[in-house]
Amino acid sequence: MNIPKQIDEIVLHRQEKLPQIQQMKERLENVNNVIRKLEKVCQDAASEKPQIYESLFNQCPEIAENLRLINTKSFRQRYKKVQETLNQLYNRFSRKQIHISFVGRAGQGKSLVMQKISGLSGDIIPSSKGSDCTGTKSIITNQDTTGVHAEIIFYSKNEYKDIVNKYIQEIFGKDTYEINSVEEISVLKQCNLETKVESNAQKQSLFLQLNKYIEHSDVVLPLLGTTQTIPAEEIESYVAQYSNLDKSHKYYKYLGVKVANIKCQFPFSQCGKIVLVDTIGLGDTALDIREKMLSTVSEDSDVIVMMSRPDPQRSSVAQYDIDIVNDIEAKMSSKYTNKMLFWIINQVSEGEGKNIDSIPEFLSRLKRMRNFPVADYLVVNCNDKDEVEHKLLIPILEKLPNNLPQMDEMLLKQAEKQLLDLHMEYHEIALKTTKAFNASINQDTKREFDLIIDATYEKMTNNIREAYVNEPYGKLRTQNCKEFENTAKKKMRNILLNIPTKQKILEYLNDGSINQHNAYERLTDEMRLSIIDDFLELNTTLEKLVTQMKQYIVNILANENSGRLKYIIVSSPDNAEDWLKEFIEITKNYPKCKLITDALEKLSDFNMNMESFLIYRVRAQLDEIDLSLQTQGPVLQGSLAEKNILADDIHFWLVHYLEIVYQKIQTELATLYSYPNSTLWAVIKDFYDRIVYSKKAKTSWRYIYEDSISQIWKDEYKKYQLQKGITGDWNTLAEEIHKYDNKNLYQFN
Repeated sequence: MNIPKQIDEIVLHRQEKLPQIQQMKERLENVNNVIRKLEKVCQDAASEKPQIYESLFNQCPEIAENLRLINTKSFRQRYKKVQETLNQLYNRFSRKQIHISFVGRAGQGKSLVMQKISGLSGDIIPSSKGSDCTGTKSIITNQDTTGVHAEIIFYSKNEYKDIVNKYIQEIFGKDTYEINSVEEISVLKQCNLETKVESNAQKQSLFLQLNKYIEHSDVVLPLLGTTQTIPAEEIESYVAQYSNLDKSHKYYKYLGVKVANIKCQFPFSQCGKIVLVDTIGLGDTALDIREKMLSTVSEDSDVIVMMSRPDPQRSSVAQYDIDIVNDIEAKMSSKYTNKMLFWIINQVSEGEGKNIDSIPEFLSRLKRMRNFPVADYLVVNCNDKDEVEHKLLIPILEKLPNNLPQMDEMLLKQAEKQLLDLHMEYHEIALKTTKAFNASINQDTKREFDLIIDATYEKMTNNIREAYVNEPYGKLRTQNCKEFENTAKKKMRNILLNIPTKQKILEYLNDGSINQHNAYERLTDEMRLSIIDDFLELNTTLEKLVTQMKQYIVNILANENSGRLKYIIVSSPDNAEDWLKEFIEITKNYPKCKLITDALEKLSDFNMNMESFLIYRVRAQLDEIDLSLQTQGPVLQGSLAEKNILADDIHFWLVHYLEIVYQKIQTELATLYSYPNSTLWAVIKDFYDRIVYSKKAKTSWRYIYEDSISQIWKDEYKKYQLQKGITGDWNTLAEEIHKYDNKNLYQFN
């Protein structure tokens, strides 16, 4: 397995998804801008003295009343969540490497494993048995380079100030001792804060951390807001809490480090483009460690490696470790962790902490936890470089080509669900906005457009009538459907191709478990299924014919020289299925338009397939090659001892009966070739009857047209409104809101 090449392919495939995510982000920004404009109008409507549309609100007070009822709070919440999701996806697919994050309690072996994989020493990656020594988030990038260096990114002054204030709030409460800038940290030194801390252990522990920020601010403040390239020999002083050689030698620069990116070439040739992400050990007294770990897992991880070093004295699984996995599952989903979270059991074979004897029971207990969201459990001596390579790294990397693309697609689908939920929020706002806009279409306006509406309705219905009376479906009604006939005749020719070769017949006869009659029966069974399956492929032709018919009707409804309904439906009229679905949703908002809704639903739901009208007729002609329906099969010449003679005789009878089947199916189908045309004609005629002949049909259409005057006859309506002194901006906003009320715009291509 060429792991580096497969990682490159994963990275490339991800980057191909970036344009559609970027397009979605830009589209949502446009949606957000439209909502902002609407919010401004709603605020204006709610004020005692409107500034924007005072004249309009005075003429139509109902508009202002409807606008006051619009609430965008729920949309805003979903929009913020979707933004975060899309940004995470964009960052994920922008990465040029695969990120492997190491999580777990302090002292479980995370840093040790990273040392073995990267080839770096404890001087660069701090590690310590049983306690935490990592001071900040570190990532180690495998790249083709000589030597080792680190890119250290420090917090900004505002970020650092917020960290200090959060400690102060946790210890002393809000609005007490809080600072407005990092320069004020020095003032805290004179406050004797240690005398004002409550005696409980948690706050005392948090104060010890806060005191580091206060006492060592002079070391950190000059570094804030900078990015520095650090040579190998200095890296430890930026990422560790103390020296690897002398624990009494403390470091404090890590307090200001946001992330340290250490770059070197890993010794394992099959690593490929990977990044190891270290996290501060859970259990450290620093604030928000668990939250930071979960943030790293969701925002900066592809693979999650959970490290645990079982206690040599007992083989129980620590509840803290179980909680870590459950927290990650809640953050990422069980589907993700079942593929991408690996539990590493750090086996110590000798010396201090030797736990090799307790490992089997520990592993057994883990595996007894049913439905635990973990991809695999790997037992590894993390102090052994070869074991880390062959029992940890390679097994994980080998699963990437299959698992990671699946997870990427899953995350895209989850994002799309959020997007569709956002559309539903937008749709509700759009409906309420339409109600407000429609209030401006009063009886005078409706009378003004009365003749135009009648003319449009007549033109649309006449065009549908023309379709079933003359061209195209009226003239074709009694004729054979050439497209269906030609395809069916190809299937007819295929019937005789089902005759098995003599070699295949001999293969059956050479099977010692069957006799000659079994062989004949099995061959006829195969032939029947093959014929049926082949004729079922006619569904493709029938589906195409149905789609063409629906498309013809949609074009009549949508075209600006006919029904003009394309102006109220965002979906493209070139996609009949989506267009009809959207139109149906619109008509459902009009209880008095149920007749039209029913007609559209029947048209949209109509389907024509082999299973419903033809396949039983084909099946009825296959009795000749169905021994279960025959009182007696053919008398076969020869015995199993004379297989060549027997094979020839079986072949003869199969050809004989298949020719009979061919003639019977040919006769049966000859009367059915006109079926598609007559059926499609009937569907169009039924649709016409439903939207025209009912007493309420024309009135129903008038409701739809009257409420959509501003969209269907945009230019004419603007002129009419201007004559009444109403600004065109109002109509422009209505158009913008309608434009983005389309479910398709909230789905990835």
